[in-house]
Amino acid sequence: MSDPAISVVVCAYQSRDRIDIALRSLAAQDLGEPYEVVVVDSGTDGCADYLEAAHPGVRVVRSGTRLHPGPARNRGVAAARGEVIAFLPDDGVARADWLRRRLAKHRQGFDAVGGAITNGTPRHPVGTAGYLLEYSALLPSDELLSEQPLPHCLSYTRALLEAVGPFPEDTETGEDTLLNRRVVEHGARIGFDARIQLAHRNLTRLVPYLRHQYEHGRGLMQCVDRHDLASPVGSPGTPAPVRAWRIAAVYPGLRWRNCLRRVRRGRPELTARYLVLSPLIWAGLWATALGAWHEWRRTAA
Repeated sequence: MSDPAISVVVCAYQSRDRIDIALRSLAAQDLGEPYEVVVVDSGTDGCADYLEAAHPGVRVVRSGTRLHPGPARNRGVAAARGEVIAFLPDDGVARADWLRRRLAKHRQGFDAVGGAITNGTPRHPVGTAGYLLEYSALLPSDELLSEQPLPHCLSYTRALLEAVGPFPEDTETGEDTLLNRRVVEHGARIGFDARIQLAHRNLTRLVPYLRHQYEHGRGLMQCVDRHDLASPVGSPGTPAPVRAWRIAAVYPGLRWRNCLRRVRRGRPELTARYLVLSPLIWAGLWATALGAWHEWRRTAA
């Protein structure tokens, strides 16, 4: 097989029951050039064996121990053969032109290319609350995408990844934020196209949604304390009473307001729904704050 024009890395953990839709969306891409899909699996649900039988065209990288997103991404990059590398979550559905538009943007001279995320659970209140909370900066709006202080949902040239180094492996979440900070500091040329879209199938049950946000809070604090990521939760040197206030009140308040502002500008028709779903959004914000609090107190003990 000729070398692929682009590689897609899918990080999978306990993904057997959800990965089919993601892989079917990649199989349906309208790119008229060779591309490859690499799945990095570290779960215990038999996903790797299933993929080898049901999706023989997919390359599987198997780990006997669980990999958090950072090391999983790095395993995928090491296995990929394309000169451009994209990442699709195992609960994401790529639009048919997702790869074609990404590759075209890279060929315009961009080292990294960012796209948008749409709501894969639009009829579910918990799923929509999670979508608006996590992806308001990635709404299908070229203006919003270009305004991200640290861009997300990026694909990269291999040369750029070699220049900025691997994804951090010492945080449970936020590895892409930390790497993309290095991408910005490196002066990489980053292009955006709101038509490059994947639909995210959000969690629709309340307890898993809150648990997910809690884990994001823990990862946020790891990024702040281990890598000096700027955040409203405060820096490691912030006095304890001030930092407690920032975690419990300042961080969730600012994030709720910023999400609302982005929704109003990028998708104003969703503003009323954001306000109606605010109790669920606030529950997620406080779960994130609780995770950040527990991680801070654990490391400070």
